[in-house]
Amino acid sequence: MASEAPYSASFRGLKALARDIFIGSGLPPDDAELVADALVTADLRGTNSHGMIRLPFYVKRLLDGGTKAKPDIKVLAEGPSYALIDGDNGMGQVVAAYSMHVAIEKAKTAGTGFAVARNSSHFGAAAYYSMMAVDEGMIGIAATNGPPVMAPWGGREARIGNNPLSVAVPSGHHGPIVLDMAMSVVAGGKVRLAAKKGEKIPLGWVVNREGKATEDPNDLPSGGALLPLGYKGFGLAVALEILCGALSGARVLDEIPEWFKATGDEVGNGHMFAAIDISRFCELESFKSRVDHIVEALKDTPLMEGFKEILVPGEPEARMADIQSKSGIALPEPVVRDLISTAESLGVAVPEGLFCQKRV
Repeated sequence: MASEAPYSASFRGLKALARDIFIGSGLPPDDAELVADALVTADLRGTNSHGMIRLPFYVKRLLDGGTKAKPDIKVLAEGPSYALIDGDNGMGQVVAAYSMHVAIEKAKTAGTGFAVARNSSHFGAAAYYSMMAVDEGMIGIAATNGPPVMAPWGGREARIGNNPLSVAVPSGHHGPIVLDMAMSVVAGGKVRLAAKKGEKIPLGWVVNREGKATEDPNDLPSGGALLPLGYKGFGLAVALEILCGALSGARVLDEIPEWFKATGDEVGNGHMFAAIDISRFCELESFKSRVDHIVEALKDTPLMEGFKEILVPGEPEARMADIQSKSGIALPEPVVRDLISTAESLGVAVPEGLFCQKRV
């Protein structure tokens, strides 16, 4: 939990440090700003598995040549409502934001926009891109495939990515509905975060290389596998592998290297984005009111024992963002140590007092 972390930093200060590190790694300033914002926003919302813990891996990929700092991203084919995009092996966040922007612009003219991208890399938290559409009064959808980290339902070896999906929907006086989920029981980043913090993981998250349930997070990178969210989670992962990979012409399954290990190799995975202009189907404010009604009806459900309230998708993250925008973003000590080490290796100054030690 974020409250257990011994350090905190302001959103602005942390983002500025990340931006400077990425500039020092070769990214153009605008792209460095975008990637930094995506990472720090993930931490702000409590999605620590896709926040600053990822920065050292991204930097190493840039320095080792596995990811291009200055890709030539281009639209290969398009129509009024669709586009196929080549990411030219750029930063996943840069390719994804470009592609979602294309989908949104298509939706503004055609009512719906659909874009797939290939030759990309790890893009971080999917919600960052689906929420771009919400800012335009639209419904946004974002998804990606990735290297095999998850076992098929009934299997004991990693054969498919956990292929995250996000759907973001505007509402009225409630915050946006933001579904952001991997198709495994838990995101792989949470397992890596537990390993970095020296913590055990619950049984049912991972199996080791022998296919046995394990509490050791280090078993995942040692030949283990994430477990799917049941047969349905596995089924969704297959569908997203097809939409993001096969449809875009991107790499699929074991064609995709482990981006955080093979830092000198191109990832070449694919993404899928959609934007829906709500106003083409109904009046926007009426739609938002109906979404509010759905939220209120669900939250009014009688509670099971042990529950204090019902939270809709995106609500826990929105609450965390509100708290941490005031108190500072919580960061585990190992993550802070890695950030400082990465900055120093690039000659980037870490502002004095950026990381405040929390009382525990």
